[in-house]
Amino acid sequence: MEANADAGRLPVQTAAPASGLLQRAFKGRSIRAILGLTAFFAFWQAVTGLGIVDGFLLPSPVAVAQALWDLALDGSLWVHLGASLQRVAIGFALACIVGLVLGLICGWWRTVSDYVRPVVEALRPIPPLAWIPITILWFGLGDAASYFLVFLGAVFPAFVATYTAVRGLDRNQMNAALCLGAKPWQLFTDVLIPASLPIILPGLRIALGVGWMCVVTAELIAAQTGLGYLIQQSRMLFQINNVVAGMVTIGLVGFAMSAILERIERRVNAWAPSERS
Repeated sequence: MEANADAGRLPVQTAAPASGLLQRAFKGRSIRAILGLTAFFAFWQAVTGLGIVDGFLLPSPVAVAQALWDLALDGSLWVHLGASLQRVAIGFALACIVGLVLGLICGWWRTVSDYVRPVVEALRPIPPLAWIPITILWFGLGDAASYFLVFLGAVFPAFVATYTAVRGLDRNQMNAALCLGAKPWQLFTDVLIPASLPIILPGLRIALGVGWMCVVTAELIAAQTGLGYLIQQSRMLFQINNVVAGMVTIGLVGFAMSAILERIERRVNAWAPSERS
C-alpha cells in the first residue's frame, strides 16, 4: 500500500538555490558588460582607423594601449597612480568620518540639524574647482591641497546620505526595540545602523566617485605627481597618446573602485529586497 501511495505522488520540484540564481545573474551581467565595452572600443578603433577622426587628436585604442604599456614599463604610471590613490584614500577617509558623524548627529537631534544644515546647504553647491585658488593659498602645491579638495567633494554626499537615512528611519522599529528591552547602545548598533546602511552605502559610493574626480582636478593644477599631473604634462609636450592613456587609467580605476564598493554593498545589504534581484 505504501509503495502504491508513493508511486501515485507527483515529483516535487525544488527551487533552485538562491546562491545559484545570483551567480547566474551576475555572470549574465558580466557578459553583457564585456560585450558593451568591446563594442565601444571596436567603434573607437573603427572611427580612428578609417580616418573619420584625426589620429593625432584622438589616438586609437591600440595606440593608447601601447602608451599605457610604455608608461607601465618605465614605472611612471605606477608612481602617478599610487600618488592619486593615496590622496583619494586619505581625503575620502576624512570625508567619511566627518560626513557620517555629522549626518548621524544632525539626523538624530533636530535642534543640532537646525544649526548645521543651513551651513552645509550653503557650502554644498560650491564646486570643488572654485576652492582651488584659496586652497593653494592655504596649503600650497602638494598633497595637503589634494586631500582638502577630495574631502570637500566627498563629505557632502556622505553627509546627505547619512542624514537622509537617519531621518527616514521608521520610528516604529525604535519603539518596538524599546518595548523589547533594548538598551540605548543597542538601538544604535542593532536598529539604526542596519536600517540606514541601504541608503548610506550608495551615498558613500557616490562620494568616492566625486572624490576621485576631485583628486584628478586638483592634480591638474595643484600637484607635482598623480594622474592629473601626468595628463597636464603630456598635454604640454603634445603627447596625446599619454593624455588619453591617463584618462583611460582614471576611468578604469574609477570603474574598479565603484565595482568593489558595489560588491561590498550587496554583501552587507544582502537582506534587502533590492539586492536579492
